[in-house]
Amino acid sequence: MANAEKLFDQLILDRARNSLTILLQGQAQLQGATAEVGYHFKGEKRRLSLLGPDSTCTVGEARISLSRANDDVKLDWHVNAGPQIEMWLEVSNVGSTPFQVDELAVLIVAVSERGDVALDRPTSTWRFYQYGWQSWSPAFARRVGDGTYVELDGATYLTQHLPHGLLGRQLASEWVTVISVQQNNLLLGFVTTADQLSEIRLGLDREGNFSRLTACCHADGIMLAPGESLKSERLMIEAGDSPLALLEGYAETVKETMKARTAKSIPTGWCSWYYYYGENKAGDVLDNLAAAAKTELPLEYILIDDGYQTAIGDWLSVDQEKFPQGMRSLAEEIRGAGHRPGIWAAPFAVSSESQLYTKHPEWVIRDEKGDPIVAWQHWGVDTYGLDLSHPEVQAWLGETFHTLREWGYELFKVDFLYAGAVTGCRHDPRVTRAQAVRKGLEIIREAIGEDAFLLGCGAPLGPSVGLVDGMRIGPDVAINWHPFWADLTFPAAENALRNSITRYFTHGRLWINDADCVLVRQKEDQSALTLSEMRTLATMVGLSGGMVISGDNLPTLADHRLNYLARLLPPYGIAARPLDLFESEIPRLLALPIETSFGRWLMLAAINWGEQITTITLDMSEIAGEGSHHAFDFWSERYLGLVRGHLRMRLLPHATRLLLLKEPLEHPDLLASTFHLTGGAVEVKALRFDGKCLTLEMEKAGTQYGRLFFLVPEPYQVASVRCNGRRRGWQEVGKGVIWIGFHLLGEAMVEIDFRVERVNE
Repeated sequence: MANAEKLFDQLILDRARNSLTILLQGQAQLQGATAEVGYHFKGEKRRLSLLGPDSTCTVGEARISLSRANDDVKLDWHVNAGPQIEMWLEVSNVGSTPFQVDELAVLIVAVSERGDVALDRPTSTWRFYQYGWQSWSPAFARRVGDGTYVELDGATYLTQHLPHGLLGRQLASEWVTVISVQQNNLLLGFVTTADQLSEIRLGLDREGNFSRLTACCHADGIMLAPGESLKSERLMIEAGDSPLALLEGYAETVKETMKARTAKSIPTGWCSWYYYYGENKAGDVLDNLAAAAKTELPLEYILIDDGYQTAIGDWLSVDQEKFPQGMRSLAEEIRGAGHRPGIWAAPFAVSSESQLYTKHPEWVIRDEKGDPIVAWQHWGVDTYGLDLSHPEVQAWLGETFHTLREWGYELFKVDFLYAGAVTGCRHDPRVTRAQAVRKGLEIIREAIGEDAFLLGCGAPLGPSVGLVDGMRIGPDVAINWHPFWADLTFPAAENALRNSITRYFTHGRLWINDADCVLVRQKEDQSALTLSEMRTLATMVGLSGGMVISGDNLPTLADHRLNYLARLLPPYGIAARPLDLFESEIPRLLALPIETSFGRWLMLAAINWGEQITTITLDMSEIAGEGSHHAFDFWSERYLGLVRGHLRMRLLPHATRLLLLKEPLEHPDLLASTFHLTGGAVEVKALRFDGKCLTLEMEKAGTQYGRLFFLVPEPYQVASVRCNGRRRGWQEVGKGVIWIGFHLLGEAMVEIDFRVERVNE
């Protein structure tokens, strides 16, 4: 290009066209990149692009700014160079007439404008990570050749999961995506998320070839008066060898720019919804409170879910038939029993049958005809989105949550938050959907205080960062494995787990992940899950590293099923990585490296999502590294031997094999503990070997039976075993492997004496 000029080693400027080529990792990743704005001027839809000979360019220190203007609109495109490219778009009204801003296209790479994405072809082999806009929206890495995924259920799906409408032959992801092909990976992600809903779109032509890549922010038609300016969110572009590392790095950047909250601890507890489904009474809560005390498990919160209120919106009007003593009194009983009370609300919505709507019909979001917009139907009743730009709604919201806090509640599960972001007419037309949701969350946070735990659910994800402590990252779990129809957003154990796995990278960075409640009850106790399905659900919740909330009826939960819950408590805090996220739309391999003061190992989960028994072969060198590894099957409590090269395993439908892989040592060592899903990372506090005696110190709340497996390599032999000072027998389960079993009552010390018997050569 005769007019090409290289800047800062990351950018090539084509002065003739006023476009950029972006270089990352020494390669031209995006060619012919530009930006534009979509707007309405006097009712006419228009666009202004930076492309054109009348554009200007300003080069500063590690920054280039490209500008273009007509009589009414001026565009400024700012691009920062560095290891990561960061860019944003600013639109200004330089005329005398107000106009509406619709879309800020921060990045456009289009074949029609001589642009291209420098990834290997064919396009059909690309993987495009789709990050759904709210908690329940699908999240996965889609193979581009498979086309778009949309499972429409009329207006409901559009309202809940497609905030920008249908896009034809375009794949779209909210806020962030990674386009991956073999070892080439390109991330585009908005690292500020407070003011506009943002998405990345990948467009294809009729033959399925690449046609257009767009990263845009939705300004929702807000009016820009003469002399005013509007900035887009900031877009980060980065390339790398690992798509997982790119997603993790993106989340770290968002954490910093949006000042994400860091909770002091990860909540555990019990929730009323998944056994009673809104039909619970105060007595049911108290029965579970008493049962929780008997288990002695560390269930911190008792969460009262939907059903206590008389209607959606009437949060301070309590159903006296079900909760005659009121919610304040119940909170006091929960606290008196040594737990912390939690409560549910859908604060950005109001029922058509509520007292609030009867009194204030002007508080809801309406369409252009003036009709209220239905966000969803709650038990068959129309529920409308509240206008969070309305000062009276804001005052009511603050007063409501201030009262709930005064009642004594400390965890607030705020649900169906997308209702505050539905498209429609608001009291203040200068407020975007993202700003409306964020304003509502800011009011709630101020009312409940900094020390309360705020859990988002059904929430637009971007605007929530920095205000919520925890976030539901998938659809509702359920007592059934498959959804009742083929919809990835519908309540089902399978659907809940898919999103919990594919959004792993947000945990501990943007918030604490909530994979939803764990259900371990048996089929005769209101469940349709098989043993394999229940174990998979428990495994995925445990490996999420996030919240562990029981959704069972504790008084009827069998002891051997309660032990599954105990193995997840307390949460480990670190999320497992889905190794094949960009190979499988629903990942089948999750890895959680464990590193402690006394050793390190790998927890590996292999999942069969299929309907038939399958045999898988694991390449151990790729997963765990070269050399041999001791392999232990956690759920079957079986030592698989010293493995090297490849490991073949058989899996039942919907089953998970959870393996512990550990490098061999020349002296006695702990192989695995079954008291916690991590195999010893949580409950084992210290492990010492002095040449003759192996001493293990344990600490874990509650009463629980489990086993410890030990490796005894030659020439060592076990002489004696003591648990809390008393002799205990042991069992040999294979050459050089023994186990002991006991009830752990809070603390324990295990000591194993060895003798050395060398064979004379």
